[in-house]
Amino acid sequence: MSDIYSTLWALDQNRLRRGADYDVNQCGDRLFPFVKRRKLEKIPTYKAFLNLLDNYEADVNQPEDVTEKEQNDARAFLNRCLDTEVMQEAHSFLAGEGYAPEGKKGFKDMLYDMWFTPYTRTHKDRAQRSSSAFEHTFVGETRCGHVIGFHNWLRLYDEERLGNIRHKGCRCCDCDDRIILTIDFDWKGNSKTRDSFFVGTSPEFELALYTVCFLAGDGAKTEVVLGGENVTVATYKLNGHIGSCYPILEQQDQSDTESDAEDDSDDNPLVDEGLDFLEYLENQDIGPEMGKRRLKGIYEEEYTDSCGRRSGTAFSQVLRKLVWDGKVEIYSNHHGVDIVAILE
Repeated sequence: MSDIYSTLWALDQNRLRRGADYDVNQCGDRLFPFVKRRKLEKIPTYKAFLNLLDNYEADVNQPEDVTEKEQNDARAFLNRCLDTEVMQEAHSFLAGEGYAPEGKKGFKDMLYDMWFTPYTRTHKDRAQRSSSAFEHTFVGETRCGHVIGFHNWLRLYDEERLGNIRHKGCRCCDCDDRIILTIDFDWKGNSKTRDSFFVGTSPEFELALYTVCFLAGDGAKTEVVLGGENVTVATYKLNGHIGSCYPILEQQDQSDTESDAEDDSDDNPLVDEGLDFLEYLENQDIGPEMGKRRLKGIYEEEYTDSCGRRSGTAFSQVLRKLVWDGKVEIYSNHHGVDIVAILE
């Protein structure tokens, strides 16, 4: 299985090259000092991708109606992607493994359903708000002052070019002639922490990789080798749909080293965050018992990426507050593993 991922990596003919086509400055005011915009607009897949970015409303509270033009833009993007060798290889592999139709039209229709068909995300007030796999992963959304999704470097570059991004620190990992970037940033006054995405890769490569990982990978996380580096590709499900996709760098988990100070006032963010998290677990039919480590992973990855989370709400603090309020209890099973039980 790992061969398909390295093959897709090698077939990304439209990738951009750092130093020649773009550059990244981790310490400057602008993350991207330069990007050859004219080159982007001459590559069919990049041009079609950039045309999609204005078709979405970032705020999840704002209703969205998908127009005929927007549907045509999405299908035009898929057509351009299907003209590339990397997407053709993904199609050939998936069809051979029985995950996709053999015909090009059937595969394109499947991609449209997977990435562009609207679905709903449930938030704190239980309202059903429209989203899609493409919008969440490649474009990004905002909720309660937080950015959710937003895992594409071209989107970040384009928004920075428009003056909508303020980056607050990042680190890079070289993967052959491309990069995996982890970054904290503000987008139109909304915050995002520890976002990660490829840099220099083409939109068709990312669409191909995430589609293969979602359909034929190892579940929520697939271990792959790209450019000689071990990379984890996250492809989370949300009610059967693609919830979010992005690469993960190994990094020190600092969530448990944050301040233990708590505020017992009515506006304590830990209270609302804990209740939001329990609601998310209920909506996803997760529980009522699971290992503490597994629950921590859900909170810091699937939940955070799907719903966002309030500033300064580390898992250890949220869990402690839930125990204090009698919402959950923790016990050790006969193997000595800490189990969290959600109380009725």
